[in-house]
Amino acid sequence: MREAEARRLEALRIVEALNRPPQERFGLVTALAADLFKTPLALVSLTEIEGSSPLSTPAVAANSPPQAWTLSAEALGMGPNALLVVEDAATDRRFATDPLVTGAAHIRFYAGVVLTTRDGRTLGTLCVIDTKPRRRPTPAKLDRLKMLARIVVDELELARAHRLASEKQRLLELTESVSGVGHWRIEVGAGDVGWSDMVYTIHGVSREDFEPDLRNSLALYHPDDRAKLTACVREAVAAKGSFEAQLRINRPDGEIRDVISRGVCELDEHGEATAVFGVFQDITDQTRILNAIKRSERRYKLLADNMSDVVTRIRLDGGSGYISPTIERLLGYRPEEMTGRSAQDFVHQDDRSQILAIFGQMAQGLEQKTLQHRAIHKDGRTVWVETSFRLVRDEQDQPLEIVAVIRDATDRKALEDATIAARDEAREQAQRAATAERMAGLGHWRLEVATRSVTWSEQMYQIYGLDPALPLDLDALLAMTHPDDQAESSQRLHRALTTGQPTMEAVFRLIRADGQLRDITGNMLVQKDADGQVIAVVGTMSDVTEQQHAQAALAQSEARYRLLAENASDLIMHSDVKGQVTYVSPSILPTTGYAPEALVGTNILDWIAPEDVPGVQAAVAKQFKSRGAEPPIAVEYRVRHKDGRELWLEARPTLAFDPETGAITGITDVVRDISARRVLEAELRAARAEAEAAAAVKSEFLANMSHELRTPLTAVLGFSRLAEEQPELSDTTRGYLKRACNAGQALLLTVNDILDFSKLEAGQVEIAPRPMSPAKLATETLDLFATQAAEKGIALHLGGLETLPRTVRADPDRVRQILLNLIGNAVKFTMVGSVRVDAIFEPLGGFLSFAVTDTGPGVPEDRADQLFQRFSQVDASSTRKHGGTGLGLAICKGLAEAMGGDIGAQSKVGEGSCFWFTIPAPELDVAAPIAAPPQGQIMLPAGCRILVADDNRINRDLVRAMLSPFDVELTEVVDGLGAVAAANAAPFDVILMDLRMPGLDGAGAARCIRTEDGPNATIPILAFSADVDQAQATGLFDGMVGKPLTGVNLLTAIAKAMAWPEDPLDDAA
Repeated sequence: MREAEARRLEALRIVEALNRPPQERFGLVTALAADLFKTPLALVSLTEIEGSSPLSTPAVAANSPPQAWTLSAEALGMGPNALLVVEDAATDRRFATDPLVTGAAHIRFYAGVVLTTRDGRTLGTLCVIDTKPRRRPTPAKLDRLKMLARIVVDELELARAHRLASEKQRLLELTESVSGVGHWRIEVGAGDVGWSDMVYTIHGVSREDFEPDLRNSLALYHPDDRAKLTACVREAVAAKGSFEAQLRINRPDGEIRDVISRGVCELDEHGEATAVFGVFQDITDQTRILNAIKRSERRYKLLADNMSDVVTRIRLDGGSGYISPTIERLLGYRPEEMTGRSAQDFVHQDDRSQILAIFGQMAQGLEQKTLQHRAIHKDGRTVWVETSFRLVRDEQDQPLEIVAVIRDATDRKALEDATIAARDEAREQAQRAATAERMAGLGHWRLEVATRSVTWSEQMYQIYGLDPALPLDLDALLAMTHPDDQAESSQRLHRALTTGQPTMEAVFRLIRADGQLRDITGNMLVQKDADGQVIAVVGTMSDVTEQQHAQAALAQSEARYRLLAENASDLIMHSDVKGQVTYVSPSILPTTGYAPEALVGTNILDWIAPEDVPGVQAAVAKQFKSRGAEPPIAVEYRVRHKDGRELWLEARPTLAFDPETGAITGITDVVRDISARRVLEAELRAARAEAEAAAAVKSEFLANMSHELRTPLTAVLGFSRLAEEQPELSDTTRGYLKRACNAGQALLLTVNDILDFSKLEAGQVEIAPRPMSPAKLATETLDLFATQAAEKGIALHLGGLETLPRTVRADPDRVRQILLNLIGNAVKFTMVGSVRVDAIFEPLGGFLSFAVTDTGPGVPEDRADQLFQRFSQVDASSTRKHGGTGLGLAICKGLAEAMGGDIGAQSKVGEGSCFWFTIPAPELDVAAPIAAPPQGQIMLPAGCRILVADDNRINRDLVRAMLSPFDVELTEVVDGLGAVAAANAAPFDVILMDLRMPGLDGAGAARCIRTEDGPNATIPILAFSADVDQAQATGLFDGMVGKPLTGVNLLTAIAKAMAWPEDPLDDAA
């Protein structure tokens, strides 16, 4: 019993409840319990059960002997959280002799709950008492009594937690005072903000006068940084991570301070962010040190970083040094990707010799050179640039390096609840203090003067590179200071110990345990006792090596930018936002005859020809409107040389920004003399106009030739074939017609060869790659020659199909055209033997090759160079024997090269020849289109209504004859206006539209039918023309019917145009 009581008293001491009247703290709880149970008395009993009376209502306590509280003692003996209910103590043997039952108090009813902490310690009881017997309360009421008991325990634990948190808070405040780092906290749900004293100090406000809610806090920040801070906090909460931001605050006293805020999310047991905790450090003094150097280099850095052209330093051997950031916009490379590599690595291979020659000349003393050449973009494409090279000499006037200004010339060339939170706060405070040090990169230390013992924070071990397990020795630590800094460091420590003088922002060098030399900054304060004697020295340290290196690098950078600006061959100018010139590079003198000081202070617009001023103002205005987001516009204007002559200059005005505030400071411009280029461009424009006019005449001639030759051939071939199909013809007459058809077909082939070659020479042949089956195309093409080869007794072979992919991307029409020509020649010239076609596919590069091999007469070696020349045949006698224009192989060569491929031949007299061609044809996963069905399967719907628009009566008669076997309704018109009128008057199923008609042509008529609200606005319109390419280019037609006209082509096109989407013919498109 005594052992349990001792444990209970220890628990009371832990929650600080001894010798403190509980009724002062729990009056509301006992009043609520008495009211709930309708009893005259309720109390909280915490003190000794044996030897003293409970702290309760005085009327009861005054008459209670030591053994009075048998009831409470019984309850406590039942264990943690136990419930004791006594309905009538007078009849209960345990309590019948208790003086409180038999005496004046006359207690009969008792209900009490043992007060138990969360870790199982018992503290006392909460009970309700009545002088009358009562029945046992309902379970619900007893549960409420237990809840009230839980409130009593929580209150006791909460009070202790608050005290511990207060102690930790005082420790944290001391750490902040020494290190100069404050901490803050934001509750995610409620938005409540808490600051430490140091945060108030940094912001220049006090707790009494300032409430740090979100709105008030943000108001202290620089307007440009408010959104940045808000975004950082939001992103950290969303990612449940951390952030770091450098910001500016506008203190109430008017001072602007630079600060670093670092924050990290606090997560609950579910992993959700409940608060953001962070540290806050004033870095104004560090920033001022850096800015002192930055201000000295600002002019030159602004000039180099803000100019639109690329500025680079090149060694005399061609190695790249500094490269301005603009290079990424020009060539896609970041400067660090190019630095150290040879400049010629980024030049087109055909222009490298010129660049190397210039490097050699400048190594010998050439002062300046400008060259227009091709550079290679990171994505592989070619970029035309204009580079101005200028030699830089050293102090001994010897060639040192080359400064080059590169300009793009492409255009010119084409919570938990309150009790748990308060209990955990003390533990979290310690964790936050350690986190604050890690996040700020600060370490703190303490030296006890009496014992010379040293204590360090974890971060100090990191800074010194020491194992935390090793003992700390003051003399050994001082010995790690750089020898040149040891004396001054010892003096600072001695001064602090003897005079109490603090040290702030002292910088010294430290040799770490691993041998690294680091730059350290430290603060040192003393602590004194009541007699004013120094008892300890405390301080903070942080590693500032990177900052020191940055300061040195900035100093070197300032010198580099000055060198770039003063040695560039182009004019470099800077003017303020009002247009007043503030800087001009020395290169203005050789360009305009004026010295730089003659322009400084003047308005730049006063120097420009009046008629060119609006263009310059527009370019500058566009930059201001977009705040430099859009690339600078090249603008050309005229100025007067000092000697009076007119100069043309090209400029690219670019906004310059203050790197600290982001404010626009003016315009930086790189100006180049383009007077000579303007003369050359004028000459080029005149020559281009003349060439374009000639090309237009040639194109019109080709179109007319195509129409005028193929239109009569349509009638000759069409009617001949129709006549040949008549059953009543005699064999002799049928033979005559066959010869006429063959002659007409030969003439058509000749016309096609001439027109195709003319289009190739004029650059008018379009390549239309699409999915195709190479095996199917080769098989179908070779099958076309089966009859001709059988008549001559020649065998046809096809190999390599099993190695071909199912589908590739290429132009099947052009591939077929080349194969037809090569196979046709092989069959034509081979009298005995065979013709073989082999197909090869190279997966690595995606190349498709065909080789046509014959056993013909072969080609003499001295005539092989004539094979692919126009109008050329190896043996002129073959022209008379076999026919042909001599253009076939030349057309094949042009088509292969137009598709990005190559063509060639090998031959030996008496053994035969092999003609091959290769084109890029990448493999595809999709299937190739399904071919159209043969003519015998084509049927037109009965009653099909067709409108034919053609000014040539013979063509209309031929269409009518070809469609006569079918039950169709045919309407004929002779021009475009007639076609529009007919289309607006009645519905049709298909319209055949000739392209070349008098008045309104076919394209114009089709456009009218499509745009007018007539019955045929959406029905298929087929182009009826000899020039299929022209019809496709208009984009107005649903299909093509080429001339000369054949029945198969006409019926296939009409059936395809009328097919429903699920019709197989639709897949043939």
